[in-house]
Amino acid sequence: MKSVIKTILTLTFAITLVCACCMAAADEVSTVIFSDNGLDTPIDGVAFEGNVLKISQPGAYVLMGELTDGQIAVDCAVDGKVMLVLSGVRVHNEHGPAILIGHCAPRAEISLAKQTENVLSDGKNLVYTDGDEPNGVIFSSSDLTISGSGSLSVTSGAMDGIVSKDDLKIEDGEITVTSARHGIRGKDFVMISGGTIRITAAGDGIKSTNKSDPDRGWVEISGGYISIQCGDEAIQTVTGCSIQEAVVEFLVKK
Repeated sequence: MKSVIKTILTLTFAITLVCACCMAAADEVSTVIFSDNGLDTPIDGVAFEGNVLKISQPGAYVLMGELTDGQIAVDCAVDGKVMLVLSGVRVHNEHGPAILIGHCAPRAEISLAKQTENVLSDGKNLVYTDGDEPNGVIFSSSDLTISGSGSLSVTSGAMDGIVSKDDLKIEDGEITVTSARHGIRGKDFVMISGGTIRITAAGDGIKSTNKSDPDRGWVEISGGYISIQCGDEAIQTVTGCSIQEAVVEFLVKK
């Protein structure tokens, strides 16, 4: 009985969080409970195929469940924001990203529900070069924002940790990234305004890589606590880095 009550309370909070964040009515929030066996109940815009949880419609989705070798994939044919509320999610993918976000306009959001632990990882035997994509445990082709007060652990045995091909914003959360390559990467920019972020990476800790646009390729840290242990650059940018009102500690082991 206690476990049932706890689940109900967690779910209630997650739904409240979504409504507060995106001003959505209750009937616009979908609760998705999943496992290796598939979905707990059918949901519009959500399918489960080949151990991949596929989200194809804009909206807010509270995700709860575990995949021992699978993926959460977002790809919408029509424009509209997608919010993924991770509320006790564990996903390991031996073959690529644990969360793969394709088309999602104007942006995708990942919210970490309060008092939940969320764990994402990839396989150790994957082989990637700098030109290969997708190449992050979380990989987004769209703008990506991460927020919420829960925790997120991202472990990569072969790829980068968290990657956005456009802009990447981190507003809050207890985020731990352990990566065989780079830790956190946003091509256009990386903007961190809060949260506690711990990065251990064999390559760069935080980086932005857009070389084609003089207004892109930067990192801005305006709040939070960031700890970086890395084998290359702690923060690598093309056009510059700004750090204000934040605590940033780093150790480079070359």
